[in-house]
Parts: sequence; C-alpha cells; structure tokens
Amino acid sequence: MTEIHPRIAFLADLLGLRPPEGDSEQSLTELLLCRLEKKCQRLRNELPGLTSSASEATIARACAIPKWRLLIHELAEPACFARFPSGRWSVADVLPAAVDVDGIELPLNDGQRLFARHFAIRLAKALALEQPAAHDLAARLYGAGSWLALIGNIPFLAPDEPLYTYRKTNPGTDARAALHPSTGCVRLAAELTALTYLTHPEARAHAARHALTRRPDFLAAARIAVDALIEQGAHEEALDCATRTLHAVSGTILPASPSLDASSAANIEYFRLRCARIIALKQLAQFDIADDEKVELVAELVAAGAPGEALVTQWLAQYSAAQGLWQQATTCL
Repeated sequence: MTEIHPRIAFLADLLGLRPPEGDSEQSLTELLLCRLEKKCQRLRNELPGLTSSASEATIARACAIPKWRLLIHELAEPACFARFPSGRWSVADVLPAAVDVDGIELPLNDGQRLFARHFAIRLAKALALEQPAAHDLAARLYGAGSWLALIGNIPFLAPDEPLYTYRKTNPGTDARAALHPSTGCVRLAAELTALTYLTHPEARAHAARHALTRRPDFLAAARIAVDALIEQGAHEEALDCATRTLHAVSGTILPASPSLDASSAANIEYFRLRCARIIALKQLAQFDIADDEKVELVAELVAAGAPGEALVTQWLAQYSAAQGLWQQATTCL
C-alpha cells in the first residue's frame, strides 16, 4: 500500500476527510469522489439552470483544475496521494472542495477556515459571482446555512493594532513577563501554520514573507520564513528577515521590565528567532558576532530563571538542514 504524503495526511485530518474505512489511497479517493459528486448535486439544486456537465466543470475549477474529466483522471492515478509537487497543481487542492459539515464541527477553526476561503474564492471565479453571494453559496455547498454560520464571528484586526502586548505573567509580583499574542495574532499564526506545515521550503518562505509585508512584527511568520530560507541556503536573506522582525518587536519589550519567561509560547518564538539569527550568522562565517549574541541570549534566559545554556544549546542542536530549524506547532489549528 502506498503511503499518503504527510502534507496530504495533515490536511485530510485538518479538514475532517480521513475515511472511516482506513487510511488507504482507495478509501480516500472514494471519499473525495463521493463528496465532490455531492457538491455537484448541491450546486445544481442551488442553480437550477445549471447542467450536469456545467456543475462538474465548476467544481473542478474550484479544485484548481480546468476539467472534471481531468480531475477524475488525476484522482485515479496510482500513488496520487503520495506526491506533493512544488509550484504546480497538487491533489491536495481537491481537499477543501470535499469538506462537508456532517464530518466537521462548526464554526470552522482557523486552519479550516483558510482552506474554506480558498474554495469560496475559486468557486466565485468559476461562476463569475460577486461577494458575499459566492461565500454564502460555498457555505451551502458545504452543508451550512450561510458563510457566517460556517466560519463564525472573526474579530477584526486593525492594521495598527499591536500583535503582542508585554506584561507580567503575575501582576503585582516580581514574576517574569511574556509577549501575549492578540486574538488576531493567534488567528494569523494558525492560518499561516496550516498553509505552510510540511510544504516545500520555497512555498513556506513565500507565504511567510508575504505575511511579513503586512506585519513585520509577526514572530511566527518570521520564524517560518527564516527556517525555510536557511534550509534553502539563503543565509543572508534569512539574517535580514530575522533582524527586521526582531527590531520591529523590540519596541514592545520594555528594557526596565522583568525578563521574558522562557515557558511562554510567544516568547519561545521570539527566542527561537534569535537562535535562527545565530545560525544564519554562523553560516555566513560571522562567528564572533554569533558567539556574542549567544552569550547575550543565554544571559537573558538565566535572568528569567531558565537554564539558559541548556535551552539555547538544545534549540541550536535541533536545526536540521533537511527539515528546517524546528517543527511548526499545530496545536492552535
């Protein structure tokens, strides 16, 4: 039995598409075909003047492929779920179109909502529909009453709203401080993780750098981008990326306040980004600067009551040229 590619297995889990019969390719193919045919029928019910062939062509285009026959051919290809090509169509593009609310809890979580949005945008283009009609139609094809019922209320994130606030973990004490991500920041991090987890380094770097153009202080995006750039050998670009985000975040950290707690999730992103900068410096043979920054980071962690030397050594040792610096967390999806 051919093993399903880890990225496709991750998306199948995320989108509620793991077949009850097992994880075989045949079971997944049968589930996808059943769900896609169901979408075609729902689309004809929603648009009574649509022919069977037109509904099939529309769903195919919502899967980022031009023709229904070609879509069926691709799903029938041996080992189609074992490959995840870079830079061209992948069978993973079919998965968002196969989501159904019968197999998933509403409202969708952050990662799921990202791919539902992809499906809705492709559907809108295929039918030349305006918004919000296209999103509501996509929701009804999923089996939900409306787009709002599908995704729930999403808090607005203003362009100038800080992604992190710096405050003590226990106010009124000498406790350590933490970078607390806003609700919008948690949402953006979960969406970006879903988009980039287990993908090619080129795709990870592109998506993360795009997120950084809007929010240069986005720690998770910078860490993902720098990981991918180092994996590709683009060490100067990785160094520049890490430096820009660390500079953007530095305004949030108050120099006279308590040290950052090494156990906070957002703080760990910050510390690991600093480790990534050290790795990039070493790859560029700037050993003295790298050693100075390591000593400074260890001292900050020790001041926060953490085993600084052991932590930094552990983080630096976890670098793998084959997999990026650190596995992306998926707990918030």
